[in-house]
Amino acid sequence: MDLPYLRQQIDSIDTKLVSLLNERARVSLNIGKTKKTLDTSSSSSSSIQRETTKEQENHVYAPGREKQIFEKLQLLNFGPLTSDSLCAIYREIMSASISLQKEISIAYFGPEGSHTHQMASEKFGDSLHYVSELTIPDVFDAVECGRTTYGIIPFENSTFGSVVTTLDRFVSSKVQIRAETYLRINHSLLSNSELSNIKRVYSHPQAFGQCQKWLDANLKDVDYVDASSTSKAAQLAAAEPHAASISSIKCAQLYGLNVLYRDIEDAKDNVTRFFILATSSDAPTSDDKTFILFTVDHRQPGALCDALKVFKDHNINLTQIDSRPSRQRPWHYVFFVELQGHKDCEDVKSALTELNQFCLDVKVLGSYPNQRPES
Repeated sequence: MDLPYLRQQIDSIDTKLVSLLNERARVSLNIGKTKKTLDTSSSSSSSIQRETTKEQENHVYAPGREKQIFEKLQLLNFGPLTSDSLCAIYREIMSASISLQKEISIAYFGPEGSHTHQMASEKFGDSLHYVSELTIPDVFDAVECGRTTYGIIPFENSTFGSVVTTLDRFVSSKVQIRAETYLRINHSLLSNSELSNIKRVYSHPQAFGQCQKWLDANLKDVDYVDASSTSKAAQLAAAEPHAASISSIKCAQLYGLNVLYRDIEDAKDNVTRFFILATSSDAPTSDDKTFILFTVDHRQPGALCDALKVFKDHNINLTQIDSRPSRQRPWHYVFFVELQGHKDCEDVKSALTELNQFCLDVKVLGSYPNQRPES
């Protein structure tokens, strides 16, 4: 086969692809119109059901449907494109389709170049509008106040554990978790000085914790200064002589820093889990998780044990447990529990109803499709 003929084939295929992509986009627009029609025709339901349905249908981002599409793509794919490449292409197709249905904005934590910004871009694609927020509470506020449609925040790291600022803000927040997503984290030491001349290192506390062994071996006698994010750390290091930051490679490009050392994280399978925040959770799928918080009367012996036993009695598996000071009084704690199942499914609803008998407060923070990568 000659080169002109092969290029002619590519041109012909591209013509068909453009036509099919626009046909898909028109169907996506019809889905948006159908959702609006459903909103106005739900008057026969109870007021609570109508409100729940309206909240779910108002969201063009449906993580359950997204997961279903990506799983189907992998089954349909026989190469030569890898499944990762195919999913990346469809990520942008879906991003463009979402932007046609409704103007969408995403709040993320940190200046441009933060790992949260990277995760937001990988999750939602290039067709949506992104809004940088200085702190994690600011992301919560952006979604609560309606400044943005969604928000994305770090929740926990496989090496250094939970992000306590996220847990603390959930206590008073009205937002709901709509999805979870995971990102492999690689840290680099960035600076415009030689390693021997560095006197101060900036980074987020989570990044310091994830790189502690490397720092102890290579930069033991310098000042460590906490920054609000790894990208903010890069900004600070770029403006100060003899300073460095632990940040992403992207930050080196954005803020004019040299990459002194790559991949300095202690664990090479270093992964951070993020939550996507919205005004409501998605509808149930066949594989969901639910995140709740509760408090118990610590003066009652076995109060926490009684609360946790509810889930065993209902055959519900717990996948994460954490606690934070309640800030109501000393030595009183809020417990956070992630469980398998969706808050709208009968077994979980029944367990949460019984849980109220053993707790002072119970709050459901959201349900979302299980996206945990296979080990």
